[in-house]
Amino acid sequence: MFDINELYDYVYKEFKIKLEAYKEVQMHRRIEFFISKTSAKSIKDFIDLCKKNNIIKEQFLDLITINVTEFFRNMDIFLQIKDVFRKALPKKEKYMIWSSACSNGAEPYSVAMILENINVHNYKILATDIDKNVLDYANNGIYSEDEIGEVPNYYLIKYFEKYGNKYKIKNFIKDKVVFRRHDLILDEFPVCMDLILCRNVVIYFKKEEKMKIYNKFYKSLNDNGIVFIGATENIYDYQQIGFNKWGTFFYQKVVR
Repeated sequence: MFDINELYDYVYKEFKIKLEAYKEVQMHRRIEFFISKTSAKSIKDFIDLCKKNNIIKEQFLDLITINVTEFFRNMDIFLQIKDVFRKALPKKEKYMIWSSACSNGAEPYSVAMILENINVHNYKILATDIDKNVLDYANNGIYSEDEIGEVPNYYLIKYFEKYGNKYKIKNFIKDKVVFRRHDLILDEFPVCMDLILCRNVVIYFKKEEKMKIYNKFYKSLNDNGIVFIGATENIYDYQQIGFNKWGTFFYQKVVR
Protein backbone atom coordinates (compact mmCIF):
# COMPACT_ATOMS: atom_id res chain seq x y z
CA MET A 1 0.00 0.00 0.00
CA PHE A 2 2.76 2.44 0.93
CA ASP A 3 6.52 2.86 0.44
CA ILE A 4 7.37 1.90 4.01
CA ASN A 5 11.08 2.77 3.79
CA GLU A 6 10.33 6.48 3.57
CA LEU A 7 8.33 6.21 6.79
CA TYR A 8 11.07 4.18 8.48
CA ASP A 9 13.55 6.96 7.67
CA TYR A 10 11.20 9.57 9.13
CA VAL A 11 10.62 7.54 12.31
CA TYR A 12 14.34 7.11 12.88
CA LYS A 13 15.11 10.80 12.30
CA GLU A 14 12.18 12.02 14.40
CA PHE A 15 12.00 9.46 17.23
CA LYS A 16 15.35 7.59 17.01
CA ILE A 17 13.43 4.32 16.68
CA LYS A 18 14.66 1.62 14.30
CA LEU A 19 11.50 0.01 12.92
CA GLU A 20 13.54 -2.38 10.75
CA ALA A 21 14.14 -4.46 13.91
CA TYR A 22 10.44 -5.22 14.32
CA LYS A 23 8.59 -8.08 12.63
CA GLU A 24 7.59 -6.64 9.29
CA VAL A 25 4.14 -8.16 8.75
CA GLN A 26 2.73 -7.17 12.13
CA MET A 27 4.27 -3.70 12.11
CA HIS A 28 3.20 -2.95 8.53
CA ARG A 29 -0.34 -4.07 9.30
CA ARG A 30 -0.52 -1.80 12.36
CA ILE A 31 0.90 1.17 10.48
CA GLU A 32 -1.30 0.76 7.42
CA PHE A 33 -4.42 0.47 9.57
CA PHE A 34 -3.46 3.62 11.47
CA ILE A 35 -2.76 5.62 8.29
CA SER A 36 -6.03 4.43 6.72
CA LYS A 37 -7.90 6.18 9.54
CA THR A 38 -6.31 9.53 8.62
CA SER A 39 -6.72 11.76 5.58
CA ALA A 40 -3.29 10.76 4.21
CA LYS A 41 -3.16 9.18 0.74
CA SER A 42 0.55 8.44 0.75
CA ILE A 43 3.49 8.14 3.12
CA LYS A 44 4.53 11.68 2.23
CA ASP A 45 1.03 12.90 3.10
CA PHE A 46 1.19 11.08 6.41
CA ILE A 47 4.62 12.46 7.31
CA ASP A 48 3.42 15.97 6.49
CA LEU A 49 0.34 15.33 8.65
CA CYS A 50 2.52 14.27 11.60
CA LYS A 51 4.60 17.43 11.21
CA LYS A 52 1.47 19.62 11.30
CA ASN A 53 -0.68 17.70 13.78
CA ASN A 54 0.99 16.91 17.11
CA ILE A 55 -1.95 14.75 18.27
CA ILE A 56 -1.60 12.44 15.25
CA LYS A 57 2.15 12.37 15.79
CA GLU A 58 1.79 11.36 19.46
CA GLN A 59 -0.84 8.72 18.62
CA PHE A 60 1.48 7.29 15.98
CA LEU A 61 4.35 7.19 18.47
CA ASP A 62 2.12 5.30 20.91
CA LEU A 63 1.29 2.83 18.14
CA ILE A 64 4.87 2.01 17.19
CA THR A 65 6.15 1.84 20.78
CA ILE A 66 3.37 -0.60 21.74
CA ASN A 67 2.66 0.65 25.27
CA VAL A 68 0.69 -2.19 26.83
CA THR A 69 1.12 -3.01 30.51
CA GLU A 70 -0.67 -3.34 33.83
CA PHE A 71 0.13 -3.76 37.50
CA PHE A 72 1.06 -7.35 38.46
CA ARG A 73 0.58 -8.54 34.88
CA ASN A 74 -0.04 -12.32 34.94
CA MET A 75 -0.36 -12.23 38.73
CA ASP A 76 0.56 -15.85 39.53
CA ILE A 77 3.71 -15.63 37.44
CA PHE A 78 4.64 -12.14 38.60
CA LEU A 79 4.48 -13.04 42.28
CA GLN A 80 7.23 -15.62 41.70
CA ILE A 81 9.59 -12.66 42.07
CA LYS A 82 9.30 -13.40 45.79
CA ASP A 83 10.97 -16.78 45.27
CA VAL A 84 13.61 -15.25 43.02
CA PHE A 85 14.81 -13.19 45.97
CA ARG A 86 14.28 -15.90 48.57
CA LYS A 87 15.84 -18.79 46.65
CA ALA A 88 17.66 -17.81 43.44
CA LEU A 89 19.69 -14.68 44.13
CA PRO A 90 22.60 -14.65 46.57
CA LYS A 91 22.33 -12.32 49.55
CA LYS A 92 24.00 -8.97 48.97
CA GLU A 93 24.16 -5.42 50.27
CA LYS A 94 22.16 -3.98 47.39
CA TYR A 95 20.17 -5.50 44.54
CA MET A 96 20.06 -3.83 41.14
CA ILE A 97 16.94 -4.40 39.05
CA TRP A 98 16.18 -3.33 35.49
CA SER A 99 12.60 -3.07 34.24
CA SER A 100 13.13 -2.69 30.50
CA ALA A 101 10.31 -1.40 28.29
CA CYS A 102 8.52 -0.37 31.48
CA SER A 103 5.81 1.66 29.73
CA ASN A 104 3.69 3.60 32.28
CA GLY A 105 5.64 2.35 35.30
CA ALA A 106 3.18 -0.30 36.47
CA GLU A 107 5.82 -3.04 36.23
CA PRO A 108 8.68 -1.48 38.24
CA TYR A 109 6.28 -0.19 40.90
CA SER A 110 4.78 -3.69 41.16
CA VAL A 111 8.25 -5.13 41.71
CA ALA A 112 8.97 -2.55 44.41
CA MET A 113 5.72 -3.35 46.23
CA ILE A 114 6.46 -7.08 46.18
CA LEU A 115 9.96 -6.56 47.58
CA GLU A 116 8.80 -4.20 50.30
CA ASN A 117 6.14 -6.72 51.26
CA ILE A 118 8.75 -9.45 51.84
CA ASN A 119 11.02 -7.04 53.73
CA VAL A 120 13.61 -6.66 51.01
CA HIS A 121 14.48 -2.98 51.12
CA ASN A 122 18.06 -2.91 49.80
CA TYR A 123 17.35 -2.52 46.10
CA LYS A 124 17.20 0.04 43.31
CA ILE A 125 15.13 -0.24 40.13
CA LEU A 126 16.15 1.23 36.80
CA ALA A 127 13.00 1.54 34.67
CA THR A 128 13.47 2.30 30.97
CA ASP A 129 11.36 2.77 27.88
CA ILE A 130 11.75 4.10 24.37
CA ASP A 131 8.83 6.53 24.77
CA LYS A 132 9.60 9.70 26.75
CA ASN A 133 5.90 10.50 27.18
CA VAL A 134 5.14 7.29 29.06
CA LEU A 135 8.27 7.79 31.15
CA ASP A 136 6.99 11.20 32.24
CA TYR A 137 3.65 9.60 33.09
CA ALA A 138 5.36 6.82 35.03
CA ASN A 139 7.53 9.24 36.95
CA ASN A 140 4.41 11.06 38.18
CA GLY A 141 3.14 7.79 39.65
CA ILE A 142 -0.53 8.79 39.45
CA TYR A 143 -3.04 6.24 38.12
CA SER A 144 -6.75 5.98 37.44
CA GLU A 145 -9.05 3.43 39.07
CA ASP A 146 -9.00 1.39 35.87
CA GLU A 147 -5.21 1.31 35.82
CA ILE A 148 -4.92 0.02 39.39
CA GLY A 149 -7.71 -2.50 38.92
CA GLU A 150 -5.37 -5.52 39.25
CA VAL A 151 -3.62 -4.24 42.40
CA PRO A 152 -4.53 -6.42 45.42
CA ASN A 153 -6.38 -4.44 48.07
CA TYR A 154 -3.63 -4.97 50.64
CA TYR A 155 -1.04 -3.43 48.30
CA LEU A 156 -3.41 -0.61 47.38
CA ILE A 157 -3.87 0.42 50.98
CA LYS A 158 -0.21 0.10 51.91
CA TYR A 159 1.54 1.55 48.86
CA PHE A 160 -0.91 4.05 47.31
CA GLU A 161 -2.64 7.19 48.55
CA LYS A 162 -5.79 8.82 47.23
CA TYR A 163 -5.13 11.73 44.89
CA GLY A 164 -8.48 13.26 44.01
CA ASN A 165 -10.30 10.56 42.08
CA LYS A 166 -7.00 8.83 41.29
CA TYR A 167 -4.28 6.94 43.17
CA LYS A 168 -0.68 8.00 43.71
CA ILE A 169 2.28 5.77 44.47
CA LYS A 170 3.67 6.61 47.90
CA ASN A 171 7.02 8.38 47.90
CA PHE A 172 8.99 5.60 49.61
CA ILE A 173 8.10 3.37 46.63
CA LYS A 174 8.69 6.09 44.02
CA ASP A 175 12.11 6.82 45.49
CA LYS A 176 13.23 3.28 44.69
CA VAL A 177 12.65 3.70 40.95
CA VAL A 178 14.68 5.77 38.46
CA PHE A 179 13.17 6.30 35.00
CA ARG A 180 15.32 6.78 31.89
CA ARG A 181 14.86 6.59 28.14
CA HIS A 182 16.44 3.52 26.56
CA ASP A 183 16.17 1.76 23.21
CA LEU A 184 16.74 -2.00 23.34
CA ILE A 185 17.96 -1.98 19.74
CA LEU A 186 20.21 1.08 19.61
CA ASP A 187 21.49 1.83 23.12
CA GLU A 188 24.16 0.34 25.37
CA PHE A 189 22.80 -1.89 28.14
CA PRO A 190 23.34 -1.18 31.84
CA VAL A 191 25.51 -3.65 33.75
CA CYS A 192 25.73 -5.32 37.16
CA MET A 193 22.03 -6.22 37.26
CA ASP A 194 20.60 -8.92 39.51
CA LEU A 195 17.14 -9.07 37.95
CA ILE A 196 16.07 -7.95 34.48
CA LEU A 197 12.42 -7.85 33.47
CA CYS A 198 11.68 -7.79 29.74
CA ARG A 199 8.13 -9.00 29.34
CA ASN A 200 5.99 -9.16 26.21
CA VAL A 201 8.34 -6.92 24.27
CA VAL A 202 10.77 -8.97 22.19
CA ILE A 203 7.87 -10.90 20.63
CA TYR A 204 7.57 -7.90 18.30
CA PHE A 205 11.20 -8.15 17.14
CA LYS A 206 12.77 -10.26 14.43
CA LYS A 207 14.54 -13.45 15.57
CA GLU A 208 18.06 -12.08 15.07
CA GLU A 209 17.25 -8.99 17.12
CA LYS A 210 15.78 -11.13 19.90
CA MET A 211 18.99 -13.14 20.19
CA LYS A 212 21.10 -9.98 20.27
CA ILE A 213 18.96 -8.64 23.12
CA TYR A 214 19.12 -11.86 25.15
CA ASN A 215 22.89 -12.03 24.71
CA LYS A 216 23.17 -8.43 25.91
CA PHE A 217 20.97 -9.26 28.90
CA TYR A 218 23.39 -12.06 29.77
CA LYS A 219 26.29 -9.61 29.76
CA SER A 220 24.26 -7.13 31.83
CA LEU A 221 23.66 -9.59 34.66
CA ASN A 222 25.77 -10.35 37.68
CA ASP A 223 26.58 -14.04 38.23
CA ASN A 224 23.39 -15.93 39.15
CA GLY A 225 21.30 -13.00 37.90
CA ILE A 226 17.83 -13.64 36.50
CA VAL A 227 15.99 -12.59 33.34
CA PHE A 228 12.19 -12.59 33.67
CA ILE A 229 10.32 -12.74 30.35
CA GLY A 230 6.67 -12.60 29.30
CA ALA A 231 4.05 -15.30 29.55
CA THR A 232 3.97 -15.80 25.75
CA GLU A 233 7.75 -15.95 25.28
CA ASN A 234 10.64 -18.38 25.37
CA ILE A 235 14.39 -17.95 25.05
CA TYR A 236 15.40 -20.54 22.48
CA ASP A 237 18.99 -21.81 22.70
CA TYR A 238 19.20 -20.31 26.19
CA GLN A 239 21.98 -22.75 27.18
CA GLN A 240 24.04 -21.58 24.22
CA ILE A 241 23.81 -18.03 25.58
CA GLY A 242 24.79 -19.14 29.08
CA PHE A 243 21.49 -19.43 30.94
CA ASN A 244 19.88 -22.18 32.96
CA LYS A 245 16.10 -22.32 33.13
CA TRP A 246 15.24 -21.42 36.72
CA GLY A 247 11.47 -21.38 36.15
CA THR A 248 9.01 -21.36 33.28
CA PHE A 249 9.64 -17.70 32.50
CA PHE A 250 12.86 -17.17 34.44
CA TYR A 251 16.41 -17.73 33.16
CA GLN A 252 19.47 -17.63 35.40
CA LYS A 253 22.99 -16.69 34.35
CA VAL A 254 25.35 -19.61 34.81
CA VAL A 255 28.47 -18.94 36.90
CA ARG A 256 31.49 -19.83 34.78
